[in-house]
Amino acid sequence: MLRNKASEGEEQHGVCDGGGCRVRFTVSYQLTDEYLPLDYRRGFAALLKEALKRANSELFLRYYGKLHVLKPFTFSIYFPELIGQEGDGFNVGHKAVLNFSTISYELGTYIYNGLLTQRTFPLFDNTLKLVHIHLRPSNIPIKREKAVFRTLAPVLVSNKGSSDWYLLPEQEGFDEGLSFAVSEIARTFLGQENMPIEFKPIRIRRKVVRHYNMDRQGFVGVFELHGHPNVLNLIYHIGIGVRRSQGFGMLEVVQ
Repeated sequence: MLRNKASEGEEQHGVCDGGGCRVRFTVSYQLTDEYLPLDYRRGFAALLKEALKRANSELFLRYYGKLHVLKPFTFSIYFPELIGQEGDGFNVGHKAVLNFSTISYELGTYIYNGLLTQRTFPLFDNTLKLVHIHLRPSNIPIKREKAVFRTLAPVLVSNKGSSDWYLLPEQEGFDEGLSFAVSEIARTFLGQENMPIEFKPIRIRRKVVRHYNMDRQGFVGVFELHGHPNVLNLIYHIGIGVRRSQGFGMLEVVQ
């Protein structure tokens, strides 16, 4: 179980020097059945919400008590035994791995501890059984004004002004939509304005996913970002694009 530094009067939220306040962990689950719906990410988002609600109801209300609150975390789901789509669902096998990342030690601590209290969790017509949870070491902070990232979850970039219209790199409006999303998190979590970002695809491909009963186009792969190191580190720890807290936009640093 993680200790909550906030209870000792230490920083409750934000990026700490040297990565001290960042929390990144992996949770392994066993599934009682092999099948999940195409729209499975919302089930794992519900798992994290319930974990936070169990561990700290006040913090839960801060982030989920009203609409459109930017959240300082992201997550991704991996199925080691995935076979593929079968009808209106996926044959995922009996294993699921949840990767979680946040810049808030407080939030990360409560979600980590909340997940420990949920040995089982109903997931659609399936059930998750907790196998193991372990902290992952954070990468050395990015110090240069460019970094190469690989996606752990599809990235969604919405057209500015239209939250349900998603764009791919090199489509008209993509750069504007990505810059708007990055500016929002930089202002909210770093307190900084005018933090430009430049996106350079290296090896990416289109990926359409089902989420909340809608097909949404995003992309996966490898790309390079140019920007201030503070912004690049923020993106690494809370993801990029929109719907980050719903299982999209999680990254790992390649170089």
